[in-house]
Amino acid sequence: MSRCILVVEDDFYIRESIREVLEEEGHTVVCVEHGAQALAMLETMKTCPDVILLDLMMPVKDGFQFRTEQRADARFAHIPVVVMSADPQLDSRREVLAARSYLRKPVDIDLLIAAAAV
Repeated sequence: MSRCILVVEDDFYIRESIREVLEEEGHTVVCVEHGAQALAMLETMKTCPDVILLDLMMPVKDGFQFRTEQRADARFAHIPVVVMSADPQLDSRREVLAARSYLRKPVDIDLLIAAAAV
C-alpha cells in the first residue's frame, strides 16, 4: 500500500537515500531538514502524512522539540512517528519520545521499509 511519508533528517545523503528507498517501494516521500521545517510542512500539507520518520539530532529544532510540539497539536498528534537515531541514550529516551518505533542509525533498509509501512 502506498503511503505518504514525511522524512525529517538534516543529513542530505541520509535524507536522499531514505527518499530513494521509499519511493522505490511506491511511497510518496516529502523531505525536510529539521523540526521547524517539518512543523511548517505539516501546516501546508493538504493531508497529513501516514508516518513521520524523525531524526533526533538536528539544527534549528531537534527531534525532541519537534515531537513535543507535534504531540501538543491535536491536528498532528495522531500521526505515528518512527525515530531514527545514532544517539547512544536512545533506549533511555523512548518514554519521553513516545514514538511508534525506533531505528538505530545506520538504519537497516529492511527495517526502514517495514517501519514506513506501519
